[in-house]
Amino acid sequence: MQPRTPAEALIGTWNNQAQIKAAPAELLRPPAAGNPYPWVDAQSAHFFEVKAPKIAGPKDQAIYLVWRSGDATGPISRQRLWVFRPQEGGRMVMDFYAFKTPEAFANAQPGTAAFQNVTLDDLTAYGPACSLPVIKTATGWTASIPASCSITARSGRKMTLSAVLTLDGERFSYQEHGLLESGAYAFKVPGGPAYQFTKKGPAS
Repeated sequence: MQPRTPAEALIGTWNNQAQIKAAPAELLRPPAAGNPYPWVDAQSAHFFEVKAPKIAGPKDQAIYLVWRSGDATGPISRQRLWVFRPQEGGRMVMDFYAFKTPEAFANAQPGTAAFQNVTLDDLTAYGPACSLPVIKTATGWTASIPASCSITARSGRKMTLSAVLTLDGERFSYQEHGLLESGAYAFKVPGGPAYQFTKKGPAS
């Protein structure tokens, strides 16, 4: 049975080991700030649905994601809350949030009540200009941050955010970057080709 929604299609465990095994040696560099060379690193990703009623309405679906460097027991590299929101006319957008205290959610598991009382005060939100339109495809969906998404980081630097997400059956690709007003990259993740994840199992 095909997942009923884009959010449900994400739920589970994923990794990019196939990508790492196939990558040329020159790409297998550890990520580093300001690294001028292309790189891609191993990531293990866990996505599961959570109840966050103060962030996601009754028709919305909230997905908590935690990525770990290397494998499923490696150090946490990313924690986010993605909220898929149905719109009029059958459209959908995805809002993304970072945690101000990510360590509080580091051990969250499917079925957790940890998100019940989460409010916008607990998160870094990016506003409607950064909401990703989610476009369904024959085998999944794709979503991109609009060109209008401009933020001021905690460092005070202004940048334009860009990200492209594509789910195609049991495969999920992800790439993002921040571009400074000078045209230089503030960050680029990964530093080479997009992450290419393959689904490995259920969320639990």
